[in-house]
Amino acid sequence: MKIDQSLNKGIVIFMLLMIFVSVQAQESKKSRDSIRTLNILKSALNKTLESNNKEESIGYDMEIDGLVMDETLSKVGRDFYDMFYSLWQAPKGAKNYTIKIKEMVLPGLATQITILVDDNEIFKQKVQPRYEMLEQMTKYANQLTLRYLNNYEKMKLQLDGDDQSGSGIF
Repeated sequence: MKIDQSLNKGIVIFMLLMIFVSVQAQESKKSRDSIRTLNILKSALNKTLESNNKEESIGYDMEIDGLVMDETLSKVGRDFYDMFYSLWQAPKGAKNYTIKIKEMVLPGLATQITILVDDNEIFKQKVQPRYEMLEQMTKYANQLTLRYLNNYEKMKLQLDGDDQSGSGIF
């Protein structure tokens, strides 16, 4: 049901874009870019419809995987984010997750960094503006995030397995 709704939304969006581009192409008949864009949209819509007819699931393919969002406020938070992002390598098989790095500035020299994966808090720590400490905390946060995503995918596979699904008969 959810896949059908997302497919219907996708078709509506493609159709609206096709109408917009065709109107633009009619207004400027000599515009090759508009015609080329229209042809690209038509082929994308045809591919979407063909994949639906083949009963392929497209539910997860339409989402953006692995976003790392920066919601920091200060230079220390931005440095933490930059170090985290430079070390970050998404685990294989992890899908449909978003990582948010938030910062709350505390009185004095400290700041509190929180890492959320899909709104689940996995790391919350006060960090100081010293580079060595910031580097250690970044490595630790990176390992925690990686471990969380690996464990989450393993649990999802176990819960979706054949031994967990029932036949409906008691």
